Amino acid sequence: MISLLHISDLHRDAGSRITTEALLESLRLDRDRYLDEGIPTPDLAIVSGDIVYGVNTSDADSDAALKKQYDEALDFLARLADTFFSGDRERVILVPGNHDVSHPHVMRATEPADLPADPEKRKMLAREVGSETSTWRWVWAEFALRRIVNLDTYNRRMEPFASFFNAFYEGKREFPVDPAAQFSLHDFPDLGVVVAGLSSCADNDLFNRSARIHPDNVARVTREVAALVKKGRLPIAVWHHNLAGGPKDSDYLDAEFLQTLMDGRFSIGLHGHQHRPQYLEHRFTADKTRTLTVLSAGTLCGGPHSLPTGRRRSYNVITIDRENNAGTLHVREMKNNSFSLPVWGAAYVPEFDGSSMAFGMTLAVPPLSPIQAAGEAAELLKAGDAVAAAKLARKYPDEPFARRVALEALTLIGDWAGIREFCAEPQSNPEIIAMCEALYLLGERQALRDFVARAVVAENTDAAVKISVEQAKARVGVN
Repeated sequence: MISLLHISDLHRDAGSRITTEALLESLRLDRDRYLDEGIPTPDLAIVSGDIVYGVNTSDADSDAALKKQYDEALDFLARLADTFFSGDRERVILVPGNHDVSHPHVMRATEPADLPADPEKRKMLAREVGSETSTWRWVWAEFALRRIVNLDTYNRRMEPFASFFNAFYEGKREFPVDPAAQFSLHDFPDLGVVVAGLSSCADNDLFNRSARIHPDNVARVTREVAALVKKGRLPIAVWHHNLAGGPKDSDYLDAEFLQTLMDGRFSIGLHGHQHRPQYLEHRFTADKTRTLTVLSAGTLCGGPHSLPTGRRRSYNVITIDRENNAGTLHVREMKNNSFSLPVWGAAYVPEFDGSSMAFGMTLAVPPLSPIQAAGEAAELLKAGDAVAAAKLARKYPDEPFARRVALEALTLIGDWAGIREFCAEPQSNPEIIAMCEALYLLGERQALRDFVARAVVAENTDAAVKISVEQAKARVGVN
């Protein structure tokens, strides 16, 4: 069983009605609550955009104000990784939302423009303003026209998010400012999933609210996950914007790109933006053999005026059963009225008639067999990624080859606590030797005395085991 913590629309800013300390503690307490309800602890966190609230001015202090918001978001997400994933920031997947677009950059990249007097030129301009990738912007609030005059500055409107992204991953990942390269892949061999992060802000700014994922990014993620799909990974895509809107809305994403994702064998899509949880299943083939389940999260920190009618702050926990090609969306919502001290619990979602919704995955890739998983773990170890090798191999304790790979990987990274747990009931002579060393290095002298006194250890006739046992006895003063 795989468990995903899906949060969205954090809208972090210094004037927020909820502090990082209070928010983290509320999520920790709710984890204890849903564990008691039978929902497993999350393996990954998916953060589907609107990391910060953003600023709407271009004065001298606006860049500093925006950085302050990102600093607060960085602190929250780093501590989220500490709380849920023992500090492993790779277990947190980030994508940008429309609030993460730097409005100061957009203001500096555009300037007011005069409306042409000629009627035909006005008609041509109207068509141009509405076209994809147009450099013209109509400002409804002012009934005025603006034009992008500095494309380099405009393309750098994602720089503040990129700086935050790079800092969060401590330089191990980078977010490009080039819209055609704004995607990231997060592979988790131990979970059997790969997550593709996509930006739906290719042309988005404060004057152009419509969403778009650059087609090159969709093509690249399907191409790059293909080899991982052959290794049994379940591909999951993440972006920010929702897929539909009202007749007068423009701030949503055209769902046509989902066909390409399904063609690339993606089975699940996650997003936010609409501030309410939702379950959608998009089918595009007549025989219904190819489906993609789309799940939306509500806003985690949005203020009372940002909530749709009848909705509360909420987030999701999504469980995936690879063996049965099935999953369940669990919605958690704020149960009290104190925005500064939230208390979470199982939601009531009218569309679900409850707090959860089960779904199937017709495109799910069969998981690896134990021997296949052991083989991939060996490849990871050979490639120098002992940490990933250990995580994957340890999931198959009944497979002898996997045990050998796991022991070698744990030894290479010096995870003596992991060896103590993994070799508690040793199944080979190398495991006995490793257990003796681990207990000594962990300072667990009594446990080491008890271990070498076990019949399976004390009566072992292997020469190497005998030497290890005698050395252990000498270390703890056993005659």
